[in-house]
Amino acid sequence: MGGGLDSILRSIESDRDRLVGEVRSFLRMPSISATGEGIEDVAGFLAEFIRERLGGWATLLRYGGHPIVYGSVGRGPIVIFYNMYDVQPVEPLDQWRHPPFAAEIEDGKIIARGAYNTKGALMASLLGVEEYIKSMGDLPVKLVFVIEGEEELGSPSMPKFIEDKGGELRGAFMTYFAFPTERVPGKPAVILGNKGIVFLELKCRVSRLDIHSSFSRGIVNPAAVLSRVVSHLIDPLEGPRIPWLEEKTVTPTEEDLKYLDDIMDAFPREEVLEMYGVSRPRLDGRDWYIGVFFKPTVNVDGFESGYMGPGTKTIIPAEARARLDFRLVPNIEPDDVIGGLREVLERLGLQDLVDIEVHDAYTWSKTSPSSPAVKAAVRAYQMLGMKPRIVPMIPGSAPSYLFTRRLGIPMVDTAPGHGGRAHAPNEYITVESIPRIAAYTASLIHAVSSLESAEDRGV
Repeated sequence: MGGGLDSILRSIESDRDRLVGEVRSFLRMPSISATGEGIEDVAGFLAEFIRERLGGWATLLRYGGHPIVYGSVGRGPIVIFYNMYDVQPVEPLDQWRHPPFAAEIEDGKIIARGAYNTKGALMASLLGVEEYIKSMGDLPVKLVFVIEGEEELGSPSMPKFIEDKGGELRGAFMTYFAFPTERVPGKPAVILGNKGIVFLELKCRVSRLDIHSSFSRGIVNPAAVLSRVVSHLIDPLEGPRIPWLEEKTVTPTEEDLKYLDDIMDAFPREEVLEMYGVSRPRLDGRDWYIGVFFKPTVNVDGFESGYMGPGTKTIIPAEARARLDFRLVPNIEPDDVIGGLREVLERLGLQDLVDIEVHDAYTWSKTSPSSPAVKAAVRAYQMLGMKPRIVPMIPGSAPSYLFTRRLGIPMVDTAPGHGGRAHAPNEYITVESIPRIAAYTASLIHAVSSLESAEDRGV
């Protein structure tokens, strides 16, 4: 480890209380994308932080929705610093042990909306950049900041941003998304990809008003219509019935399977089941990991129809709605999902009864484990005395494809640190994670800048 990095890490260690305090202050600023609460204030704060604290330039770009914070600082190989400043709504409020934007510390954890996903890591990594500049005077890489405020809404502005600014970003060495990856403390992961997603709503309306159930013999029931569709897509015990997607699936590849032990180590099935209180999982052993991480899925997120209030109300509901999400793996695109679903409706004879409304749709992302960017990410951990696990893909979805597939830039989602309960009451990140994320960010900057040659950097 170079002497320069040693001094940066010592500075971070001596400043740990201040760093934790700054992250808590940032978490006290609401930024709920669904309602817009606090969005403008937080976006403005971040732009000002880049200008005043890091000595860079920053502006707010608008493409019809919440602003994207765009700016840069430093010179050298380009590292895109991608993250998100928006968070989910806080309801149900009565299940929080502390107010969701109080950022109280309890048992070594900062409890707040956005603590884990991902404002805690965002601010900790920015503070790591600041510590690097304070110790060294400047940056040996050019950090380009792309911090969006609509990730929780499906990132509708990001494709427009990439179309607008892609020419400035193309050719970057890597994209870095700071996220605390220690599902098991002490076992960080370098995540190289994610599934795509199609989130849609099925709607069936048969009448203007609810109808007396005595007419049910002669009236189509919309709840039964959508139940028929769902039962055709998912068996409760066998799982997805989506042959038009399964037949296109190419994962897991031989290379993916080389890292299956890393996945099992970094994302233990038992921890997931315990966290959510699952008593009867559908798959066991290696089959669980292969299905969850590498196979396409279909899921029912919600189903609504009819009357479920007190007393008795005998009706044929006028309408039924079901919300589904499909997760996409390599070789499967959103059009494959939507086209296949329309064919299912036609095969069932329900195409005239069911409307499809697509809410979100974007494709998968994957970076090769042999990429120089992955080499730098792993080296950054080694400089801190840590051994990361390599995870080719995670089951969740994010707009990473915009960098990896639109611009051809490798992307890693990584940082040490532990948190949990994303999107749920009592979301948290551990206090200890804050200085560690700051230190890793500084170490990654050092690793990228110290690659021995242009060949190491893939140029």
